[in-house]
Amino acid sequence: MNYLDYNIILPELDKTNEFLFENISTDFSNPKTVKKINYTRNVSITRFKRDGNDMLLQLFISDIKIKSNMSTGNIFFLEEVGSVFDEVEVEINDYGKIISILNFKELQDRWKTMHTKLAIDNEGRTVETYMQNITDLLKEERRLISFFSDLKIYGLYFSSLYRNSYDIEQKRKLIDCGKTLMTERFYPKDEKFITYAIKGAPVQSNENSNFIKYQGIIEYREDQINFATIEIEKEKNTLVYNLYKTSV
Repeated sequence: MNYLDYNIILPELDKTNEFLFENISTDFSNPKTVKKINYTRNVSITRFKRDGNDMLLQLFISDIKIKSNMSTGNIFFLEEVGSVFDEVEVEINDYGKIISILNFKELQDRWKTMHTKLAIDNEGRTVETYMQNITDLLKEERRLISFFSDLKIYGLYFSSLYRNSYDIEQKRKLIDCGKTLMTERFYPKDEKFITYAIKGAPVQSNENSNFIKYQGIIEYREDQINFATIEIEKEKNTLVYNLYKTSV
């Protein structure tokens, strides 16, 4: 089955649900110094209706935290960049996929202002490259849609908007893995369809596809996501993406 075969499970209209998104990366490339970074966001997600369209979602970030066991001088810089996207409005289709960003122009304008501010106190090739990547990301709406749909950002949430009694298979590219194209398989683990398992594998072998493990679960409560996680293990690093529902 592919994603066109499933039905979306929408959140209640005008109800705000609170979530904690957590990304944990661990780098073992230097055996003497293991580097670990924890990136969390508190996100409020509300489905709303405008001009008769009730397939709209607002995603509002109330807090961003980045922690590392290493001395990282650019944490404040990264948090400032993240704040540009602290309020996003999207439209989804009948399969839970983002098809448009309603406030795309506003995000472009916010980044122009932030770019000017950050350029004053932040110098160096790494910073310039990072800011150019954000500028390029905001040149086209489809690029930003792809970015928001990645596991690193909101991919786990949008993957959770469907439930079925049969296996579902889809393709996904991963920013944190050199945009490797993966095949993901979702399938129910219990008869009540409360818990779903996720397994993945690269579509083609290349220098970024040395995956040892790609697996996770999505758990539901009262027809909405309650918890989700995907763990990726490679030869020299691991990535963990977690999503916790923090509101009742």
